Amino acid sequence: MDLDPEYIGAWKRLDGSVRADPDGGADLVCLHVSDLHGQLGPKHHVYYDNPESHPDFDFGDDDRILRRGGGIALLAAKLEEIRSAADETLTLMSGDTFHGSAETTYTEGSAMLEPVNAHVEPDVYVPGNWDFGNESAEDGSLRKLMDELQAQILANNLYESDADELLFDPYTIERGGLDIGIVGMTNVYVDRMAPAFHEGKYRFGKHPTLLEEAARNARDDGADVVLAVTEIGLQWAVQAAKDLEDIDVLFSAHTHEYTHDPILIDETETLVVESGTGDGLGRVDLRVDDDGVAFRHVLYCLAEDHEYTPDPDPAAERTVERVRSPFFGDDISFEQGDGTLERSLDTVVGRTETSLDRQSFLESGWNVLFADALREYFGTELAVTHGFRYGPAIPAGEITLEHLYRAFPMTAPVARGEAYGQQLLNHMEAFLEDNFTPYVYEQEDGRVRNYSSNVEAVVDPTAKRERRLVDLVVDGESVDPEARYSIATFTRPGDPERDLGNCGFPFRDVRVEDGVVPVDVIVDYLEDHSPIKYGETELVRTPDDGGHVQNTPADGPYPYVQPGVDYAGGEKYCETRLIPTSTRFPDAGRNPFR
Repeated sequence: MDLDPEYIGAWKRLDGSVRADPDGGADLVCLHVSDLHGQLGPKHHVYYDNPESHPDFDFGDDDRILRRGGGIALLAAKLEEIRSAADETLTLMSGDTFHGSAETTYTEGSAMLEPVNAHVEPDVYVPGNWDFGNESAEDGSLRKLMDELQAQILANNLYESDADELLFDPYTIERGGLDIGIVGMTNVYVDRMAPAFHEGKYRFGKHPTLLEEAARNARDDGADVVLAVTEIGLQWAVQAAKDLEDIDVLFSAHTHEYTHDPILIDETETLVVESGTGDGLGRVDLRVDDDGVAFRHVLYCLAEDHEYTPDPDPAAERTVERVRSPFFGDDISFEQGDGTLERSLDTVVGRTETSLDRQSFLESGWNVLFADALREYFGTELAVTHGFRYGPAIPAGEITLEHLYRAFPMTAPVARGEAYGQQLLNHMEAFLEDNFTPYVYEQEDGRVRNYSSNVEAVVDPTAKRERRLVDLVVDGESVDPEARYSIATFTRPGDPERDLGNCGFPFRDVRVEDGVVPVDVIVDYLEDHSPIKYGETELVRTPDDGGHVQNTPADGPYPYVQPGVDYAGGEKYCETRLIPTSTRFPDAGRNPFR
C-alpha cells in the first residue's frame, strides 16, 4: 500500500533498527480509533507545536492553533480510503465513545450506535471508563450498548460484581495471512469514579500482569503477532510495555494524547501509540519476516483543510444528520437525571473573546469558567471542580448550548457546602499524589483540581508525598486550616450525601440544587457576563525553588499533556519514562483487583 507516503514514518523493527521498505508492503494495516466522546460531527481541536513531536500543520509564529475536523463522516471516509488501498486491515477501537455530548447524555449513549456500526465498523472494541457513565441511570446501559455494538468486545479485567467471571473475552485471534492475537483491557480506575457507575455491577482487575497473561495465552493459541488495545492512559501503557514481554504493539487511550512519533520500548521490543480524541486516526503498518516484526506509523489529525483528509462520507453525513435532528429546531424535550433539554442545541447562550479548550494539565479556561459560574450561582467564597479534559475547543465568538454540553455532559445536580481549610488542603494533596506519584500504576487522574478565579494553587511536583501543595490562596490569603469556607461544586451519582465534587470528605450545611445541572449555571453566568475572556492564566503554578510542570505541550520540551515535570532544569523530564526500568512482579500471590 502506497497511501500518504509523505506522511507515514520509515519502516523500523521493534528493536529500533531501520528496515528497508519490504517487497509487497504491509502484511497488515492496524487502524486505531479512540476517545470519540460522542463527537458525531466536525468540531474544533487544539494542536500544539512542540520541539520533539507535533502534527503536520503550519503553525506560523504560534505555538498552538485551532483546526476544525474529526467526526464520523471524515473518519469513515479516511477509514474507507485506507481499507480500499490495503490488502488486510484491522480496525481497533478504544472506548469512551458513548459519552460526551447532549446526544449521548439524553439517549444513554445509544445515539452513537448506528454511526459507529454502519460507518466506523470496528473489528474490536474495548470499553472505556466513560462508557460506564450511563450506568447512573436506573438500569444502566453498558451491557445493552455492548450487545448492540457490532464488534468483538474485549476486556480481560472486567468481572461480574460477585464472581470471578469475565463479562467479555480477554483476547481473540484474527486468522488470515497473519494470525493476529488481540488483547483488550478496560480502564482500571472505574471503581474510583462515581459509585453509581460500578457498585453492585462490576469489578475491575488492576494488575498489569493480567495483560501479559492474556497475551501469552494468545501466543499459545498460535498468534504470530500480539496487539493490546487498552483504555488506561499513556503513562500506564508505557510502563506496562517496559514490564511485559509478550506484546508487540500496545494501543493506548484515555489520556487523549497524540503520539505523532510512536514510543518504542527497546528493552521489550514493544511499540506504544495513542491516537488522540475525536479527530485522530492512528495507523500502524506491520510486516513480519524471518527477522521479526517491522512497523511504520502515522497519526492522522483529520482537520478539514489538511491534504490527507478526504471529503466527508455522504452516507455517514446523512446518518449523523438524522441522529442529531431531534436536538435541533423548536420542539425539543429531553430529560435525564436532573437535566432537561428544551432548547435547540444551536441556541446561542453567550460569547467569548478568547478560544476555550482544555487539552491541558494544570488548568483550563473551560474549567475556571465553570467554577466561576458555580461560585456566583451559590454566592460562596470559592468553587472547586474536576480538571476535566474531554471535549473539543471553540474559537473566539459565539457560545452555543451544544458547546456547553460538549464540555459538561453532566445530569447530576450542582451543590454547595462548607468545609474546613484543612479538608481542602488534604483533598488537594490527594489529587497531586494521583498525578505525581513516582509509581506509574497509581497515576490516575491526568488533571489537577481547578478552582474559581479567586483561588491560586502553588504546587511542587518534585516534592515528596503530602508536601507537593506549597500554598492554596483564596482572595489573596493562604487557606487557614481551622477556618470554615463556603464552597460551590457538583455532585456525582451514588456518592454519599455529604461528599460533594469528588472531594472525598464530608461537607457541612450541604445544599443540593435539585433540577439544576452544570450547563444551567453556566448559561445563567454567560447571560450576565458575556462576552467572557478566559485566556491563559497562572492560577496553578510552581514555586521558583521547585520543579516546573508544563500545562500543555507548547510550554516546553515534553510532547504530552500528563505529566510533563521538570526535575533538572530542562535536562530531565519525568515524561512517560518516570520509572526508567521495568518492575519485577511476583509469579504468584498477587491480588488482581488491587
